[in-house]
Amino acid sequence: MLIDEDRKMKQNKFLTVSTLLFVFLAIFSSCKRNGVQEPNPFGPSTFSILLQLAAAPNVIFAGDTRESTTVTATLKRYNGVPIANTVVHFDIRDATGNKVNLGFFEGNESVKTRTTDQNGTVSVRYYGPFSQELTTDRMIYIAAVVAWEGNEFINELTPIYLIREAVDLTFTLIADPNVLLATESRPQSQLKAYFKTVDGIPLAGRKVYFKILSGPGIFANNTRKTFVLTDVNGYAVVSFFGPTKYEIGYDQFATIQGQPETATPFYIHEEVDIRLIREE
Repeated sequence: MLIDEDRKMKQNKFLTVSTLLFVFLAIFSSCKRNGVQEPNPFGPSTFSILLQLAAAPNVIFAGDTRESTTVTATLKRYNGVPIANTVVHFDIRDATGNKVNLGFFEGNESVKTRTTDQNGTVSVRYYGPFSQELTTDRMIYIAAVVAWEGNEFINELTPIYLIREAVDLTFTLIADPNVLLATESRPQSQLKAYFKTVDGIPLAGRKVYFKILSGPGIFANNTRKTFVLTDVNGYAVVSFFGPTKYEIGYDQFATIQGQPETATPFYIHEEVDIRLIREE
């Protein structure tokens, strides 16, 4: 009996030591692993490939002439490395994804094929319809498709809003601030124009012309006329510099006009006054 009990005690000690050794090795090996592992950029899926697509401007007018916009596609890997020498197919679609015959690419083609450059970028020119080709404003989409490994495809869409009537647009202009104090240095105000559709869609990439109609003051580069492109939110901002107190003998007003580009013969504009107070 003593021999059996002694044998059991030795077996228990061996199991305990073995268990502790196994736990120690597991902890030691886990400490040598990296806390964060990079995702594998390779594999059967296209999740590691990014296709970006944009149109500038994103709104064009259907008038007596065909307006155009540049559609740019950029193909990159997940880590930002561009993918060059890859064919990109462009076509024109509606909101349901079906191809439509409305406008065309350069060469009067409804489908265009281009190859990405060393920056992974490729561009095409889209020409919109005449006003008589539309019965109302219309949203179309330019699709970019890249054939990848096997039967996999990478695709992206970018919208272009086609405006038939200028009455469907809204344009506002404000001066911030609208009162300036003329001192020994030129005071400054920001002229902010906002261009959008009545549905609230911002018109990006459109020229807004600014002109000082009356009163003193200048824009940058000592000019009284200038233009700025609207940003992605439909805003165009320009700085107005008022006169110094030595340039005016009394309080005055400067009247500034903002006018966005639209299809002929539509004409949209707005004026704003900035009061100029001369410091005594």
